[in-house]
Parts: sequence; C-alpha cells; structure tokens
Amino acid sequence: MITFPGGWFLKLLHGFLMLLVHLSPFLGFISGAGVGDANNIRCLERERLALLEFKKGLVDDNGMLSSWGSEDENKNCCNWEGVNCRQTNHVLELHLGAYQNNRVQRLQGTISPSLLALTHLTLLDLSGNNFNQSHIPEFIGSLINLKYLDLSNADFSGPIPLQLGNLLHLQNLNLEGNNLTIIENLKWLSHLSLVKDLDLALTNLSVANDWLEVGSRLPHLTTLNLWSCNLPSMSLSSLPPFNYSKSFTSLESLILFGNQFDIIPKSFGNICTLRELDLSENNLNGQLFELINNLSAGCAKDSLEVLDLSGNQITGSLPNLAIFPSLKEIFLQYNNLNGTVPKSIGNLFNLEVLFVSSNFLHGVISEAHFSNLSKLRYLGLSNNSFTLEFSFNWVPPFQLEGIYLGSCMLGPRFPNWIQTQRNISNLKISYARISDTIPMWFADLPPTLRVIDFSSNHIDGRLPDLSIKCMYLEEINLSVNRLEGPLPLLPTNLSILNLSENRFSGSISSICEINGGLLKYLDLSHNLLSGKLPNCFMHWPNLVILNFTGNNFYGEVPSSLGLLSQLQTVSLSYNSFSGDLPLSLKNCSLLTFINFENNRFFGTVPTWIGEDLPQLIILILRSNKFYGSIPLNLCWLKYLRILDLSINDISGSIPRCIDNFTAMAEKGDSSTDIISSVYNYSYDEHLIFEKIYVDSARIAWKGRDDEYRKNLGLLKIINLSSNKLTGKLPSQISSLLQLVGLDVSKTT
Repeated sequence: MITFPGGWFLKLLHGFLMLLVHLSPFLGFISGAGVGDANNIRCLERERLALLEFKKGLVDDNGMLSSWGSEDENKNCCNWEGVNCRQTNHVLELHLGAYQNNRVQRLQGTISPSLLALTHLTLLDLSGNNFNQSHIPEFIGSLINLKYLDLSNADFSGPIPLQLGNLLHLQNLNLEGNNLTIIENLKWLSHLSLVKDLDLALTNLSVANDWLEVGSRLPHLTTLNLWSCNLPSMSLSSLPPFNYSKSFTSLESLILFGNQFDIIPKSFGNICTLRELDLSENNLNGQLFELINNLSAGCAKDSLEVLDLSGNQITGSLPNLAIFPSLKEIFLQYNNLNGTVPKSIGNLFNLEVLFVSSNFLHGVISEAHFSNLSKLRYLGLSNNSFTLEFSFNWVPPFQLEGIYLGSCMLGPRFPNWIQTQRNISNLKISYARISDTIPMWFADLPPTLRVIDFSSNHIDGRLPDLSIKCMYLEEINLSVNRLEGPLPLLPTNLSILNLSENRFSGSISSICEINGGLLKYLDLSHNLLSGKLPNCFMHWPNLVILNFTGNNFYGEVPSSLGLLSQLQTVSLSYNSFSGDLPLSLKNCSLLTFINFENNRFFGTVPTWIGEDLPQLIILILRSNKFYGSIPLNLCWLKYLRILDLSINDISGSIPRCIDNFTAMAEKGDSSTDIISSVYNYSYDEHLIFEKIYVDSARIAWKGRDDEYRKNLGLLKIINLSSNKLTGKLPSQISSLLQLVGLDVSKTT
C-alpha cells in the first residue's frame, strides 16, 4: 500500500499516470514505451517510422546511422545519433552533417519526404553529404517550424526551390558550395523576415540584381555571405537608392570576396552596425586613399573591426587607417600598394591582425610603429622591401601568434626579439639576409609552434633536438642555409620537412621517428648525407614529394617505397644507389616525375613503368647501368614530355610506337612548370592553400648540361645517346611535332 501525503490531487495524478503506463503498449503512440524503461523521454512512433523510412533512401558506408534500428533496445529514436528531442517526445533537431564530433561520416542518396512527419522539426543539418546532383526537395519548404537549415556542400544541383520562402521561422540558411543553377532573383528571400545568417556562397547570382535590395530588407540579418557568386561590378555601380542606415539595421558581417566588384560604394559606410567587410579577390582598383574615404563617409567607420581588401589591384600608399578606431584586423596583401607604412598605424590600439604582404611597400619599420599595438597577434610584412630596425634587446609590447617577414631585411644578426614571443604558431622569415649562427634559444622554442620557415638565409650551426619541446611542429623549412652536423630528432607529426641545400651529414635514420602518418613533403636534397635508406617509408602513406638528390646514399632502394600510393615526385639522382628498381614502385600510380639519374641501378628498363604509371611526365634514368631493349610498354605514357635513357647499355632498336607519346605530338598544356601539389591551411591566405613544389632536373640538351626548374615543362625531349642501339630512326618520329630535342648520338 502506497500512501500520498498532500491530498486528493496527488492521488488523482497518480491514478492518471498509472493508467497511461498500463495502456501505452496498446495505444502505441510513444515508441518503445514500457514499464521498465529508464529513459522517460520517448519519441513518437510515427516519427520513428519516418526516420527509418528516411534512412532507407541513404547509403551509410561510415555507419553514422548505425544506431537507427528497430530492435527493442534501439526503438527510442530520441537516443539515435544525430537526433535531438530536447526533453520532448518530438524530434526537434537532425544533426546529420558529414562533419560531426571531429569525424567525417558522409551520407549518400536521396532525401525522403517522410521527413514531413517531423512536424516539430526546428533544425535540419545535411551539410557535407553527397546527394548526387539531385535537386533540393521542394517539400523542405513545408517544414514550417524550421529555424536552422544547412544544406551546404552537399552536391545539390538545379534551382533553389521557391518553397523555401515559406519557412517563416528560419533564422539560419546555408546553401553554400552546391552546383545550383543561375538564380534570376532572390524575391523568395524577402519572406524570411527572421533570418539572421544567410550563406549563398558559390551560387551563381550573376543576373540576380536584386540581391542587395532583398538583403537590405531583412531586419534581423547579421551575416550575409556571398563569396564567389559571380556578382558583377554593375551590382555596385548602379545601386538602388536605399537609406542603408535604416535598411541594414542589424548587418554585422558582409562577405563578398571572389566576385567582380570594382568599387566600394559610399553607401556601405552608412551601415552603422557593420563590423566585417570582405571584398578580397575582386577587381577593386584605384587609390586606397579614395576607397578608404568611401568607407569612412558614414557611421560604419566607428563600428568596422575587420577590413579585407586583399587580392585586388589597389594602388597608392597606405592612408591613415586610424580613422577607423575599432579596427582589429586589416588585410591588404596581394595588391599594388607602394610607399611606406605610416607611424599612425600605431594609433590603432585594438589592432590584432596586420597583413600588407606582397605589395611594393618599402622603408624602415621601427619600434615606434608598434609601441601601442599591445594586442597585435599576426604580423604579415613579407614580399615587400622593408628594413626592420629594432634594438638587439627590444621587448615588443605584443605576443604574436603569426610572424610573416619573408624578404624583409632582418639581418645580419638573428632577430633576438623573436625569443620573447611565447605564443608563436607560424614563424616565417625566409630571404631575410640573416648571416648568423642559429641561436641557443632555438632549443627553447614554445610548444605552440606549428610552422618554421628560415629558408634562403646564411644560417649556420647545428640543429638541436626538436622532437620534444617542438613536438607539435607541422612544417619545417630550413632549406638553402649552411646548417651542418647530423639530422636532429624531429617531431612525429610533421607534414612538411625541407632541409635541402645545407651541409647535413651522416645517416637519415632519425627521420623514421616521423611516424604520425602525416608527412606529405620530404626534401633532403643537396646535402652530405650518406648510408643506406632506412626501410620506414610505410610511416608516410600520404607522402607526395620525395627528393634525396645530390647526397652520398648507396645500396638498394627499400621495397617499402612502393607503399607511397600518393607519391607524385621521386628524385634520387646523383647518389650511388644500386640494384634493380624496386618492383613495388609500380603501386605509385600517381607518379608524374621520376629522376634516378647518375646512380648504379642495373637490369632491364622495367615494363611496369609504362603499364602502371600512366600519369608520368618526366622519366630520367640517365647514367646508370640499364641494359636490354627499350620496352614497348613505355609507348603507353601519353603524357610523357621528357624521356632520358642516355648513358646506359641499352640495345636493340627504337620502338616504332614512339608516336604514341601524345604530349610530344600535340599542342596541349602550355604550362612552363612541372609541379606537384601539397595542401595545407594558411591563416594569411584565409583558406586551404595549394603549396606548389616545382620539379627540377639537370637536362643535357644542345651540348649543355643545365638545371631546369621554371621552364622544365616547356621541354619535350628524347635523349637516347651513349647506348648500344641499332637500326634506323623510325619514321614515326616525324609525328612528334612538339619535340624540341632528339639525341641519338654515340649509339652503335
């Protein structure tokens, strides 16, 4: 007997609840409801069935929806991955984006209209999935309680359904990065009066001349992202007569980079709430002073915090940017600016980011420029003609996270102030005319460091152990210096290591400690390194670039080299390697560049080069001990531009199928460089950037033996000289109309 103190109401409530418990299995309106269940929040049966029907239309190779089941223990759909009921019995949110919980789990297929049963749904995230160029379903416009809709980067095509204009409660809409057809107008957006964040990036709006008018009438709009939407300059040159201070009443962020704008209208200066303006990678031209004046004409000058005009054709000198007292971030890199940096830059007391790299600026940068910039975190002055003059014991008022001073005059002594920066992440001071010994404090670099680039200086000395205190380093470029001694212990998670053109000596066994599987770029060329190659290539499954040219290595190449399935460039020239070429190299099907010149390799030229390396552009086996005939399979290499088999013991005739070298017969790609690409994130570029590695090789041509790099791709050459070839030159050689060099001299 259970007693209830508190009167008749509690007794009545208890009776009602007990009735529900006993009747719920028969009523069936709460999925999986039962007496013994610990979780009191149960999704409705019709909503559970709707989700299972939705699942049927999807391919889930990564198991994102593995918890979506019909078994008794999985019947409560409120507990399924990506489903959120938020203390109700209704499905309120579906978090099914491909990037969840630091994992990539991409769905494929189609979107079932069964989702219409989720009448209380407020959030739908399907971003990053693959919907196979299908159209955005019109029925999504009937999910009238949606507040958040993210269909970005989901491989949709076709038009934006006008039915999305029915989502009157929508606050966030993201359609970025799909293959949607040209949008003629955006009138349907005008109904979404509650929308705050609108992202249509990479949508073709070239004829949607009403984008600004419609956007200005959304009273709660705070972020408008229209990058790379093909917006023409006329959209700004012929602006409708708006009162922007009354129209864009909430707009804080206006992202317009990657379009075709050629001016900044004064009207933008009247958006009083504007904090961020991004017009990078457009066609802006004229004097920076005039552009800045357009922005400072109204109330925006007091609110503006981020100004990005990078990647345009802006000219003139740097004006007094202190007219924007709230500025925190300035991006002016990749323009045509000239003159000096005014000391008034020091009056931007809130400044955190300053990038003016890759212009034509010059002059002296002194301590006075930075005396008031205590909040500065990123400083980008590279690729100008600056001279930095700081006292040796200068202690800056700031703590930088990114230092980009390439091509600035910092030397001849190593800049001592860098050791005071304990939050540093990116440190790039290449071509800085430093002629000094690497300092003792280099061994005490902060653990925050991710990128080091001291390349193309005259730095000498020995590197300390970098494996512990710099264990989070991702990129090291110390190439073209005078560093010596053995290779140090290195961090395990490096992605880029370039120590080329130094004086390092001894074994390279220490590089096997780079075993985090992230290494993409390894260049140890032109040093004094020696010994056999360690058999640890299996640690680098993502390696794209491998260059060991110009050392004293010997012995056979380890078979684990063939495990590098992403390899595009391999250069082992000017060493003393011997033995057959490793058969496992046939697994590196993405190879475009092979240079094994001047070694002691022997055996026949492998047939698998032609059979299994279809992307090959450069093949140099010059000055080895190969024998036998030229395999007919080489004729399968239709992209081949340079074939050098000279100075070997190759016999037989030249194959008649030589006319299959399509790249030598037809006009095609006119690029001057042979490149391989490594992708990394760069703050100063704002995005994932393509790090270009330009292949180089010594080419014997016209009686000369020269190093080619920049113009290597222009050469289309066959060199078979100094072998034991017989027979006539095949007539098919005449079809190679783009061939610029053919050498069959000194053959018997």
